[in-house]
Amino acid sequence: MNINDYISSLENKIHSFQLIASYNLNIDRKSDEIAFVSGKIEFRDGSILDLKEFIECTEFSVRKYNYRIFSKVIFRYDNAPDPHAKKLDTYPHHKHQQGKILESKEVNLFEVLEENEN
Repeated sequence: MNINDYISSLENKIHSFQLIASYNLNIDRKSDEIAFVSGKIEFRDGSILDLKEFIECTEFSVRKYNYRIFSKVIFRYDNAPDPHAKKLDTYPHHKHQQGKILESKEVNLFEVLEENEN
């Protein structure tokens, strides 16, 4: 998969969710394989999802070096080296929710959109 395929897949998935009112994606291509993807997705209820991913696309996979997916007020996923998350088995991957830091696997935008839809 290359960066263009990844972005196309991302936009197709965003268009498939009925709860999304609008979105804005910014793609900063560092090379043919590496990009910084950021943007905002606004849902019909007024909530906002903020997305930041530093990714590398190879022939066989998409690897995230750094990501943060934040849904305003509700939750945030990231892999930042948060000292409060070091005790978690999934460190550095974790989820912030209602003042707590929880274990989390690495997530992608599609999984977060599905979580917001439920």
